Amino acid sequence: MLRICAINLYSLACILYSSRVTIEKFLADTPENLRGTILAFADSVKKITAEIGTAETSEAGSQNTFGENQLKLDVLADQIIFGELEACPPVAIAASEEQSNEKVLHADGEFSVAFDPLDGSSLVDSNLAVGTIFGIWKGKGFIGKTGRAIIAAGYAIYGPRTTFTLSLGEKPVEFTLQKNGEWKLSLAKMEIGEGKMFAPGNLRACAENKNYLALLDFWAENGYQLRYSGGMVPDVHQILVKSKGIFSYPGSASCPPKLRLIYECAPLAFIVEAAGGASTNLETSILDEKVLDLDQRTVIAVGSQKEVDRFRKFLTV
Repeated sequence: MLRICAINLYSLACILYSSRVTIEKFLADTPENLRGTILAFADSVKKITAEIGTAETSEAGSQNTFGENQLKLDVLADQIIFGELEACPPVAIAASEEQSNEKVLHADGEFSVAFDPLDGSSLVDSNLAVGTIFGIWKGKGFIGKTGRAIIAAGYAIYGPRTTFTLSLGEKPVEFTLQKNGEWKLSLAKMEIGEGKMFAPGNLRACAENKNYLALLDFWAENGYQLRYSGGMVPDVHQILVKSKGIFSYPGSASCPPKLRLIYECAPLAFIVEAAGGASTNLETSILDEKVLDLDQRTVIAVGSQKEVDRFRKFLTV
């Protein structure tokens, strides 16, 4: 009985502590320039949240510089984030999935940031959760670097709640946007263990990639939970929240991988590995894949260490 009371008191203490921790308080000991850059993204997410609830879901009638059709909300989210970064002197270079070139913002800045302003935007018309992903890299530019140069990464989810998940190389934490505009800590020290849950992307590749089909059969035959929304951000986030599982996105000859290294894969791999999980491109950790092009696509699996290792073994038979 005493032990149960002690556990309940501990849980209550954790809730009370979290309810008082804002993102500004959490970042109080973070170097000023890095803190300011993270807060620029947090402020961007607030503005995107205000727009996304009533935004048009139609196409903008334009394409990004990679040749993909844009939604009006893609363009708006991109403009909002660039607006915040242009007012943030520590940011030297910015690169967006909506634009193919690095943009010099502040010649004296010390960081390069890469971001996907609205990941999963094709889900907006279905009213499913979408997100924003970002990585903050040391130095100027991305070419020739790996994800090991990331010093902080995060993502937001626009769902029933707006949440902002962040890692500075330590266990990720989640903040929830309050009605008064504050970010309050809602999950601390998220950690990934082992468990049977899978989010399989690019299932069309199974027609040619028989190894991937065999892995799907393994998951189905061994009682794994299927948890797949079609959005990378919410699907990876549930692995962190549930502390188990794998997100996968391999390819085939006619259905190659489409997820980009610097905008999506490296930042999310940074967060997952910080949580004790793993990542792979079938050869190495995503964080060791060298950036050769801003449009670089990659095979990816992230999640529980044993599941990521199983993915690599099945697909490299």
